[in-house]
Amino acid sequence: MKKVIVTGINGLIGQYISKPLKDLDFEVYGIGRRDFETDKFNYKKCDINNSLETKNLFKEIKPQYLIHLAWDTNKGYLESDDNFDLVASSINMLKYFRENGGKKALFTGTCFEYKFKDYPIKEEDELKPNTIYAKCKNYLREISELYCDKNNIDFCWGRIFYTYGANEHQNRLFPYIINSLNNGKKVSINHSHLKRDYIFAGDVAKAISLVLNSKFNGIINICSGKSISLENIAITIAKKLNKLELLDLKKLETKEPDSIVGDNSILLNNFNFNYREIENFICSDNVDSVN
Repeated sequence: MKKVIVTGINGLIGQYISKPLKDLDFEVYGIGRRDFETDKFNYKKCDINNSLETKNLFKEIKPQYLIHLAWDTNKGYLESDDNFDLVASSINMLKYFRENGGKKALFTGTCFEYKFKDYPIKEEDELKPNTIYAKCKNYLREISELYCDKNNIDFCWGRIFYTYGANEHQNRLFPYIINSLNNGKKVSINHSHLKRDYIFAGDVAKAISLVLNSKFNGIINICSGKSISLENIAITIAKKLNKLELLDLKKLETKEPDSIVGDNSILLNNFNFNYREIENFICSDNVDSVN
């Protein structure tokens, strides 16, 4: 079996990742900070910011593969000092990975590393991270690439665009719309004209698993390659729930880019990747599963 450690196994993407990894014959060891019981994979409670805990865990498991999903995305995370701690702990983790025979690592970045444009963003396009979160992610990529190249470790950096799925924070777009409509409350979206590249977190997990299991190294966009307006998302959900009258969709001016969409050509051409269209997902019986 191919042993893989997955950090953030309890997160938005991590909750979906054990099945596609096991389908590819990986022995999955998921780690997280809270107590958790499951028979789907091997779970280890560990705080990656605790250097000794992390070092001992890698020594115990000796994984050949590593997927790093864990990051603090609670309220205020874009400018939080916690980002600096996670950069340090992530680099330490690579060291422990190497010391115990690690061969290939996949770390996750963000589309916010890019300079946004009016057309699909490719992996080689210009970067312009503006928040502490995005700058720390980009710095982690740079130092991780250098470390892995020096120590003969295969390394991938997956830039993830907008995601949705079960157990999202209640302030995120999908839970906000669904919960408000189900409770008979008005849904107010000030910039409903904005278009974003949304992809189901389960499909992100599948893409990450395919990339890890391949010979691919380098940066790869993980996205749908299509944009959908916040207005269309809200209307589609409201139609499904028969609550169109509760929508308050404004198109106020904003400094945010009108459209953020990624180019997923590498993912499609190299991995025969298929994903669920957001409209089809909403119109199925899955709406309540993402609130």
